[in-house]
Amino acid sequence: MRRFETRTLRDAKRGMPTPFQLVLCTDEGPSRLTCTAVLRHLPGKRLVCSGTRADGVPVVAKLFLDPSGAERHYRRERQGIEALRAAGIPTPDILFQGRLADGQAPVLLVREMCGFADLSERLRRCSAKGRFETLRPVVASIAGLHAAGLRQRDIHPGNFLIAGNQVMVIDGDDIEKPGPVPLSQRHSLSNLALFFAQFQPSFDALVPPLLEVYRTCRNWPPQSLVYHDINAAIQRWRAWRLKRFLPKTRRSCTAFVVRKQWRRFIACDREWYTPVFQPLLNDPDAFIETGTILKAGNSATVARCSVDGQDVVVKRYNIKNRVHALSRSLRPSRAMISWQNAQRLRFIGIATPRPLAVIEERWGWIRRRAYFIMAYLPGETIDRIIRARIDQPLAIAHWFGQLETLLMQLAGARISHGDFKATNFLISSNQLYLVDLDGMQAHRNPAKFKRAFRKDLRRLQLNWRGLREVNHQITGMAERLTDALDTAPQGRQRYP
Repeated sequence: MRRFETRTLRDAKRGMPTPFQLVLCTDEGPSRLTCTAVLRHLPGKRLVCSGTRADGVPVVAKLFLDPSGAERHYRRERQGIEALRAAGIPTPDILFQGRLADGQAPVLLVREMCGFADLSERLRRCSAKGRFETLRPVVASIAGLHAAGLRQRDIHPGNFLIAGNQVMVIDGDDIEKPGPVPLSQRHSLSNLALFFAQFQPSFDALVPPLLEVYRTCRNWPPQSLVYHDINAAIQRWRAWRLKRFLPKTRRSCTAFVVRKQWRRFIACDREWYTPVFQPLLNDPDAFIETGTILKAGNSATVARCSVDGQDVVVKRYNIKNRVHALSRSLRPSRAMISWQNAQRLRFIGIATPRPLAVIEERWGWIRRRAYFIMAYLPGETIDRIIRARIDQPLAIAHWFGQLETLLMQLAGARISHGDFKATNFLISSNQLYLVDLDGMQAHRNPAKFKRAFRKDLRRLQLNWRGLREVNHQITGMAERLTDALDTAPQGRQRYP
């Protein structure tokens, strides 16, 4: 088994092979730690892994590797855990605090909580009906934090371990004590809104009952919480989180791999950046030629391709002529626009096929052809579904209901699509997806958004102009959406 020292760990890239051994400097002398799984790795900065001590005790090891910031983060981690324990907030015990045997990297060992899962994993496994019961003890734990004058700077589901109704708070580095005890109402509700903002809008129906749980835990009077103000804070935090997220889709980070060269730019979902996927990234044209052509247009070619038995869709944005090449050379490619718009939609909980990669052919800063790769979803367009079920009013009402919900989500996020052809709404596994995103735009200016969205609605109505059986439904839906636009907030989006 390989044994790593601080220098090796600092130079290590993502995807470190396990198991490996570390040697700790203890009062009794050197002690071995066997790491069996990497939980989090920020190359050159921090490494979190699970493993076992020499005596067989399961632990989670936190190694602070950054030469300039290791001591500061190590100290904050210890102080945060100590503050949690002093406040009576359950958190894993510290089993060791010290350094690696070479004396360079600070290390903390905490007890591994067997049988616990982080909140995000627990929510993925539970049904929609079980979400409230899962979140109730977590919100009560947050209330306990705030009552003790503590808050988590970047509060998110990964900072809570849960087993049944037991909740453990982790990540002491994120704990701070900003002011008086208990935390003020303003700071408390802002931190709670940031927590709720981590979840997609489908969770928003749970906010009022969870606020009541929080209010009861804090012994606040009923009139102390104004849902409208808290909802506005949630929306501001979501906008702030999205603003921070989108630049990550163009650089290497935990979720994405980015490779920049003089003649080529690639951004890829890290889960798909594998040896199996490399041939497609290296030569997408070869896969288009052997794939099934779905669209052979002058401006774009779309093909369904197979990569090691998995189907994907490759969309190549063609260069039509020299004038077109010049006009596109210094602007973001339509493939890049599709990539970022798909990431935006998925981030805010609007269904669209999973974006896998974007490739731009370049000459320095000058862009040429580009490719957008996404997951393939078997299904039919909403136009075909509606026309095939024209004599089934309940089925039509169901799909128009899903369509209206999707459009309300877009309106709530101030997003216009630019091309509401019925073929751009795909139904797969009883779920409605929005596709063809290169004309989509998110608006900061509400007046410009309303003009663009009304144009989208007019285009949508043209899809079923000849079908009297559905005209009244699509017209009613457009009127309701237009009324919602007229009552929407008028100000520009502000961030916390």
